[in-house]
Amino acid sequence: MSDISQDHNITSDGIRIRAFFGVLFFVFCLGMMALLTVVGAPVVLRMGVFIPAWMSTLAMLQAAYGTCIFLAARGVCSTPMGTQPIEDDDRRKYFVRRSGRVHMQALGLALLITLTLVSVSVLIPWRVPAGG
Repeated sequence: MSDISQDHNITSDGIRIRAFFGVLFFVFCLGMMALLTVVGAPVVLRMGVFIPAWMSTLAMLQAAYGTCIFLAARGVCSTPMGTQPIEDDDRRKYFVRRSGRVHMQALGLALLITLTLVSVSVLIPWRVPAGG
């Protein structure tokens, strides 16, 4: 039995790894925003949380769809023994189209998460109490 289905270009191990890193980057994103808020960083610097938010959403969506955008761009799929070229041209094009949708959704979600976190950080201005 194959570890990869026809509508996935990554194995179940690849899905688990991407899901793990998606959660890890999301926790990092929240921690980064909390730290920037506590130290009173300018809003422009707080927008830097977009990078880990994008990495998080991209990893989680790749896990959800079973589609790696980097493998799709190369025209290969993951197997338990490495990667192999996708011989079927229609299937290769399917993964390229799907990876484009995954990437656009990740960008949109990352922007939404970033704007939400920045808005919350501005509306709830936590500060480190002055030492006395």
